[in-house]
Amino acid sequence: MGLPCLAAKPAKAAKTAPDAPANGVDLKAVLARLDTASAAFKSAQADITTDIVQKVPIPDDDKQTGAILFERKNGELAMAMHLKTDNGKPAAKDVVFAGGTGKLYEPMLKQMQVFKTGANQALANTILALGFGGSGKDLEKNWEVAFAGLDPVDGKPFAKLELVPRDASVKKTFPKVWLWIDMGNGLAVQQQFFDPEGNYKLATYRNIRLNGKVPSDAFEIKTAPGTQVVNH
Repeated sequence: MGLPCLAAKPAKAAKTAPDAPANGVDLKAVLARLDTASAAFKSAQADITTDIVQKVPIPDDDKQTGAILFERKNGELAMAMHLKTDNGKPAAKDVVFAGGTGKLYEPMLKQMQVFKTGANQALANTILALGFGGSGKDLEKNWEVAFAGLDPVDGKPFAKLELVPRDASVKKTFPKVWLWIDMGNGLAVQQQFFDPEGNYKLATYRNIRLNGKVPSDAFEIKTAPGTQVVNH
């Protein structure tokens, strides 16, 4: 199971050798920053742009924009994403992961799909926490981590990590992940997930607001009358 909708083209690979310091930043410093950020993390809200690039079997490129919210409560991380455009055209979609359940609501289709994460809960938690509440210790526990230097996103340098899952089931879905971390707040500004065929999902986060107030109904989806619910 992967995120249903995970912008900008992938940044060029950093030329710095893995784990080598770059302007005083190295793997140890990034992991320590993630530990500090995780201890203080309650929530994060941001604008999100996604770029889903398929190379095989048929080349395709799907760009989406919207807003996303993460909240950690009682030790669990929840996520709500509200997509507004698809390739520049209005196309509302709501995606929520909370309490072991994922929901995808497409108002234009009057359909909501419901997924019980079940055996995939570990994968969901591992993915959701990447750069949003996950500690450096957890990152090393779940991934083989290499520092790839400072790499630009929107023209600004950020610490880039190359991740390989330690869990075989995660590796089957995402054999490689790139993660860009803002050393200022310890949050992700970009994530890139590669599948075994080389297709990828790139998510870029802008206008990040940390630990703001989260509405009590933030992880509820209000559906229109006549919406079909499909359980998986």
